Amino acid sequence: MRFLRRLFGLLAVWVSFSLLGCSEPRVPVSDLDQARKIAVQVLEAWKSGSTMDDMKKLSPPIIVSEDIWRGQAVLKSYKFGGDGSLVGPNVRFEIQLNYEDNRGKSVEKSFAYLVTTTPAITFFREER
Repeated sequence: MRFLRRLFGLLAVWVSFSLLGCSEPRVPVSDLDQARKIAVQVLEAWKSGSTMDDMKKLSPPIIVSEDIWRGQAVLKSYKFGGDGSLVGPNVRFEIQLNYEDNRGKSVEKSFAYLVTTTPAITFFREER
């Protein structure tokens, strides 16, 4: 699972760097408001029992990588810690999750997530 998250992360970095290049046009920066709407859409889908694969079937698709979700955790609630900030072409959100892990244990923990609104829509937990 960590391999897939790292692979998605490397892919996102590769796409970002390949699009940055030295020539114009530059990579478009993600929109803060749209990024927040995407993050809410993803978290609400998780909370309602959808899968990450379901997110790929949307139009436009949302590419999601979250090991906790993949591990069958049930999201109970979430809370944004601020409005988000631009990090390169991404928007970074601090989000507190309240979830039940795959053993039934209640967990409350904060994570940083990166959301990209263009050229593809992505939602990834930031590695620290």
